[in-house]
Amino acid sequence: MKNKSFFIITLSLVFIASFVSSVQVCETYDDFESGILNTSKWEIKQDVEGQPLMDEYGVLEENGEFVFHTQQNIAEDRRIYLFPKRQFTTGDVLKYDVGIISKEDNYGNMVLLTGDQYIRIGIMGYSGGVQGFDELGTAHIELEFEENNLIVRRHSPSGTDLLDNLALSNSNGTYEFYVGSFSGHNGIVHMDYNNFII
Repeated sequence: MKNKSFFIITLSLVFIASFVSSVQVCETYDDFESGILNTSKWEIKQDVEGQPLMDEYGVLEENGEFVFHTQQNIAEDRRIYLFPKRQFTTGDVLKYDVGIISKEDNYGNMVLLTGDQYIRIGIMGYSGGVQGFDELGTAHIELEFEENNLIVRRHSPSGTDLLDNLALSNSNGTYEFYVGSFSGHNGIVHMDYNNFII
């Protein structure tokens, strides 16, 4: 009987070990709780088109938590990007929260994918039409790399879920993300970012 119970325990441990090894590990890349921008993880960048940076940007405490704050106060074509100092490839997932505090006319959250391929993705906002959704509140965004495919998941403040698949032309490519805010020629916006998870 002792041998039988030892055998069952051994099988259980093998099963648990194989299950744990197949689970993906998620880590907080940055939640800005230090109160300053960690320059070993981030770089502030302009759009590749060279638009000026927004009126306000940087880590700021709002409503009791630190966020990466972006704000354009005068209607102008402005952009600001957080650039993670990390490359992405097949199997990687980037998640983050973005809060729209105030908005007017053309504005949005946008992602640029550079490296082996260039893609510009309007995540949420309004620019010549609604990009994903156009709402005040906090949205949750997930970008997942599959082989030859980028999955874009968006959960709006009102609970709408959107799913898009964007073809990547090369398998197991290496990419860089620009995650940021923009205001159009007639737009103003206050947008905050938090809880970046890889």
